[in-house]
Amino acid sequence: MAKLTVETFLTGPEEANSYLLHVGGDAVVIDADSEPDRLVRRIGEAGLNLTGVYVTHFHLDHFGGVRELHERFHAPVFASAGDAFLRDLPLERGGFSDFAELADFPFEPIGPGRRTVLGQTMLVLDTPGHTPGSLSYFFPAAGCVFTGDLLFMIAVGRTDLPGGDPAALRDSILSRIFILPDDTRIYSGHGPMTTVTHEKRNNPHFRK
Repeated sequence: MAKLTVETFLTGPEEANSYLLHVGGDAVVIDADSEPDRLVRRIGEAGLNLTGVYVTHFHLDHFGGVRELHERFHAPVFASAGDAFLRDLPLERGGFSDFAELADFPFEPIGPGRRTVLGQTMLVLDTPGHTPGSLSYFFPAAGCVFTGDLLFMIAVGRTDLPGGDPAALRDSILSRIFILPDDTRIYSGHGPMTTVTHEKRNNPHFRK
């Protein structure tokens, strides 16, 4: 199986992580902030064929650049419909009613299950807590999972915005992420890459 390459782009005022995954000449993006210029340039310069954009959750710093990617590369967008209620809330409450035009892109609703992406198995994990519709994307062969704002290095996602649920977030991490192989790399929505074993041992929210 061809190797999956992961490139990280730190973008936007919230310093969110956007991820470019590629195998050969095909690529997908996971999350894209509202300033995707470097990401767009990299796709063009490398001559990559963008086959899809996957959104972890509908907070502006993770989907603000998706419309531009969709329009420029005609790539389909995949996301959970569970965060649709955020369309009606202002930015300060975790919504995007003030920036509704940025969310004006078609997307295919997806939920938990197995997909083939870039010739590899990708498991879509239902991981609510930060938002009700939060998803994580796990590539078993490559040993990596993309968690959005569910879990960070020695931290967890906030749950004080509408739809946040601390009990659900904790359960998502324990029952979806911490059951993955210990050496699985965790690519979060903010901050550096970490691993399952590192978070089991060091994350203060779970350390016994």
